[in-house]
Amino acid sequence: MSLACLITVGVWADNSAPLSWQDCVRIAAQTNPQLLSALRAQEASRAQYYGSYNGILPQVTLSHSYSDSSVTQSVLLQNGTSGKLTSESKSWQAQANATLDVIDLNQWAGIQNSKAAWRQNQANAWLASSNVLLNLYKAFSTLLYAQEQIGVNKNIRDLWDQNAQMISLRYDSGAESKGNNMQTQAQFLQADVALTQASRDLKVAQEQLAQALGEDDFSTLAVTGTWTAARAPENPPDLNAIVDHLPAVLVQQAVVDQDKASVHAAQSALFPTLSLSYNRGVDGSTEFPTNPYWTFSGLINYPLFSGGPTATYYAVSAAKKTYEKAQLDLQTVRQQSRSTLESAWSAFAQAEDQVRVQRAFLDADVQRKLEADIMYQSGLMTFQDWQLITNDYVNFQKSYLSAEENLIFAEGQWDFATGQQLGVTR
Repeated sequence: MSLACLITVGVWADNSAPLSWQDCVRIAAQTNPQLLSALRAQEASRAQYYGSYNGILPQVTLSHSYSDSSVTQSVLLQNGTSGKLTSESKSWQAQANATLDVIDLNQWAGIQNSKAAWRQNQANAWLASSNVLLNLYKAFSTLLYAQEQIGVNKNIRDLWDQNAQMISLRYDSGAESKGNNMQTQAQFLQADVALTQASRDLKVAQEQLAQALGEDDFSTLAVTGTWTAARAPENPPDLNAIVDHLPAVLVQQAVVDQDKASVHAAQSALFPTLSLSYNRGVDGSTEFPTNPYWTFSGLINYPLFSGGPTATYYAVSAAKKTYEKAQLDLQTVRQQSRSTLESAWSAFAQAEDQVRVQRAFLDADVQRKLEADIMYQSGLMTFQDWQLITNDYVNFQKSYLSAEENLIFAEGQWDFATGQQLGVTR
């Protein structure tokens, strides 16, 4: 099965080269804002994850300070009178300070949370890529179908034009009724209007493809190529082997990991923290002091009732309930993903079968149309029977083209359900 076309019509024909499927995939990967936004979010969360390790690394500061003070005191002089004594002090100080949080479970929980957030954004980027791919499948097949539809509708209009002229001649000669003549003229008008509408549909399809690509200019878009759909799996795939690797499941798994880290963060208030600090420097009355000093300290901190007597209890309880909810949501997502996979496989196989069925009907009606034309012109078939066969021939041309379009989109739905990414397929 193939669907290939490039119909040159006035509403969109210009010197721009038509786009193949590979061209569309390449452009969408570079310009689609939905995908690029997800990739930027992934890069931002990766930077935040790496930055979260600073909470457990030593903190070092250097300082160089100068202070100048003056103190005036009231004093009693020997002659019994009072006076004032002013003393001035100038001090320079240079020091280095290093601190390290040896035990702080909240910092480790923050690292776990940042890592889960990174994995979530990675899965979101994968999911965005799959969504863009699905939209691209739909937009590409719609535009390819719209271009081919113009050619099909033109053939149908020409067919009804010929029929209308033939019936008109038969009516003029008295061999056909006035009603049948009017009916054929109406069918020609209907076919002509359908051709005009196909041109409008083409503009809509161009806009949809431009949106899927992330482009602003759609007026000159056209696509070309021969599309050979991949065969649908003959038997239902092993869903359990696929589900755990789907982006939607990975997104929810990352949410579970984040909520698990939140439980650890809430529980960290139950444990003390230990930090060490070392300070070394020199001070004196000159800009380059020479009097050394150092201090070393350790601090154990235990927040007994920080935030209230029951704050930690309820914080841990809420975090655990949120964690349990995330686990149940993960179970729901897994079940939905399995159902989506089964439905996508069934629809893909059905669309593939329908192409063969519609092709068989079309081939049969091509032959029936040839036979009916001969029999009607020979007077061996009534107008009603001849018109019925002609309508079947027209309808099956449309049905076959629609079946081909549906097959392309069904393949896209299957790729989306299995988590295929933009640029990985075809």
